[in-house]
Parts: sequence; structure tokens; C-alpha cells
Amino acid sequence: MKILILLFLIVNVFAQDKGSDAYKNKRYDAARLFYENILKSRDDDESAKYGLGVSAYKQNDIDTAVRSLKELKNIQNKNLASKSYYNLGNIMREAGDMEESLEYYKKAITLDPTDKDAKINFELLKQVIEQQDQQQDQQQDQQQDQQQDQQQDQQQDQQQDQQQDQ
Repeated sequence: MKILILLFLIVNVFAQDKGSDAYKNKRYDAARLFYENILKSRDDDESAKYGLGVSAYKQNDIDTAVRSLKELKNIQNKNLASKSYYNLGNIMREAGDMEESLEYYKKAITLDPTDKDAKINFELLKQVIEQQDQQQDQQQDQQQDQQQDQQQDQQQDQQQDQQQDQ
């Protein structure tokens, strides 16, 4: 019995390595297939869920990527959870959801304070959001100024019309 368990673990690790190798060689279809096959027999395999998530992300299958990565949010393996949050941050940023992306990066950093990529993306995204907020404020100010100018022009025109009528 022990031999069967050991053999199963070795085969599983080998398959994970094959999936990882395929991913590293940008063969995302093959990587995804490996991870999907692992999950058919072991649906709780966290590494396979992560592998499926990042492979699906590279294939632009965003729904599968998000679903797989979100399943890893509350796992014990902090490194894997941090990587999942980081990738979710990237996905949300690309989808245009800057605030949610920022939150995912923050969670990744909380779980792994040494994650330089998450820190860089967090800071850059924070700057982008601040710039967008400033631009939005400036646009609102310009619109208000234009409206005030138009109102003043209309009032002046009305006053001139009234003076001419008298």
C-alpha cells in the first residue's frame, strides 16, 4: 500500500513538472491539459489549480483563470496564495478594474512582503490611479469653468438685449 501511495505521489509530481515545463516553454495548451488532467483525479490539488489558472490566463481564458486563482485565496500555502493574488491583480488591471487590482496586489504583498513585482505593480498602479483622479478633477474644473463662462455670457447677452429694448 505504501508503494502505491509513493508511486501516486511521484507520478503526480512528475505530471506537475511536465505542466510547469510546458508552461515555461510557452506551450500553454499542453500545460493546461496537464493541470486539467490532474484536477480530474485530485480536485483539491492547489498547485494544479494555480497552474490551470496561469495557463488559462496566458490563453486569454479570463473566466477560467479568475475562477481557478480565486479558489486559492484562503489556502495555507502563503506563497501560492500570494502568487494567485498577484496574477488576479494583473488580470483585473488588464480588465480596467484598477481599484480591485490594487487590492489584489496589496494582498499579495501582505502574504509575501518580498514580492518585488507585486510591490512595483502596486506602486505604479497607485500612481496611475492618482493621475487619473487628478485628470478627472481637472476636467470637472474645466467643465465648471466653461459652464460659468457660458452662464456669464448669457447673462451679459440678456442685459444687453434689455438695454437695447429700453
